[in-house]
Amino acid sequence: MFSQNSTGCEGALAHEIPVPDHVQATHRDLLVERFPKWTVAHWCIVVTAASFLLLTVLPEGRLNEFEVSSGSEAVLVARSLAAHTTFADPFATMKTGPTAHVAPVYPFLYSLILRAFGTGHTALQVAWACNVFCFALQMGLLPLLSSRLQLGILPGIVAAFLGTFSLHSPIDTRWEPFLAGLLLLLAFLATERSLVRRSPSGTLIAGVLWGISILTNPVLILLLVVWPVCWICVQPSQDRAKCVRRSIIISGLALLIVSPWIVRNYARFGTFIFVRDCLGLQLQNANTSCAAPALREHIQSGCHARSGPNANAAVAAELAAAGEVQFNRTKLHEALNWMSANRKGFLILTLKRLRLFWFPNLDDLWQTALVWTITLLSFAGVWLIIRMNPAGYVIGITWLVFPLIYYLSPFEARYRYPIFWTSLLPAAYALVRIWQALPVLHPSPRSSTAS
Repeated sequence: MFSQNSTGCEGALAHEIPVPDHVQATHRDLLVERFPKWTVAHWCIVVTAASFLLLTVLPEGRLNEFEVSSGSEAVLVARSLAAHTTFADPFATMKTGPTAHVAPVYPFLYSLILRAFGTGHTALQVAWACNVFCFALQMGLLPLLSSRLQLGILPGIVAAFLGTFSLHSPIDTRWEPFLAGLLLLLAFLATERSLVRRSPSGTLIAGVLWGISILTNPVLILLLVVWPVCWICVQPSQDRAKCVRRSIIISGLALLIVSPWIVRNYARFGTFIFVRDCLGLQLQNANTSCAAPALREHIQSGCHARSGPNANAAVAAELAAAGEVQFNRTKLHEALNWMSANRKGFLILTLKRLRLFWFPNLDDLWQTALVWTITLLSFAGVWLIIRMNPAGYVIGITWLVFPLIYYLSPFEARYRYPIFWTSLLPAAYALVRIWQALPVLHPSPRSSTAS
């Protein structure tokens, strides 16, 4: 990313932030030395294919459903789009009309599959294969990301297999986290190409990818704000203005792509809605006296059904009567009142969700141990990356900003998957550095002479 032989903004950074000698010593790309004819593209293709094949046989990756979901809000909207061309009716209990309850990209894409293949098992298999490919392609792009960040190709390959074998959110087609994660990784690569390498095409592609990403998961707009700020702050003062201009162009293009959906929402509901309008409902449902820190327990206890229109027909009728916007405003007011009146309980609930986000309790002990180990290694790995590459700060700020909204909702494993790759690469880099430091790989002169 910040190569010492580069020019412009990138070269200035490399000049200002020299790579330490001990880092240069471990910077040799052993795979390039061993396979000199293989390019990064070769490794990306091989890793993508291997990850895809492994996911089709691993328990969390296999397709375990028999028909298209009738309970997921996003899939229900996709069904409405396929059958009636209306973005409406996100709840299983009753039809509530036009909606902004879910972000539009995933339901629109899913509706194309339903129109082409119906709502039977074939459509489900196609949707599943698309989701598997989204995750496998994420894994396949990690060698490219690792190479871009001057870490070598090997950490990216290790990260890909860590991610594939530690999959702990079932690929069940109902939700968009694997698509969102792929789009975010592509946006990272394009933004880096624009801000660091001064690529005009990178600026255009980054703006488009950010717009589509936000329409897939609007929480990602937080990263659109903080990522460029990180890159700008590490620039030499004479180069910051150019990076600021490129950041403004990227943000402007992204908002231009998002704006038609905002206009649609205003025309439908008569008020400004940024992509989704479900915040009030989510906060109220998740922050009550019966709330549990994890979604599974929250549902099993019956707490979710008390105020969730997707599980409670009376609540859905209340939403339809009041209107989606007013209903969510009322729920937001109720949630804020409860948080204010129960500060200690709210704080404890939030801290439990924070812990689960980074250290989840999974069904299998070995899987829990693997995911926890990846998290711990990623903390060490990002510190190592920061020592040689300012991109480590971008990863670190992602961990601080992206999960904030999810600490306020019952935890589910899928919530972490849009940024899971930001943990995988640092964890893999830490593992590679540990492996390179093992004495067996660096025999002492005495043992070499004896041999």
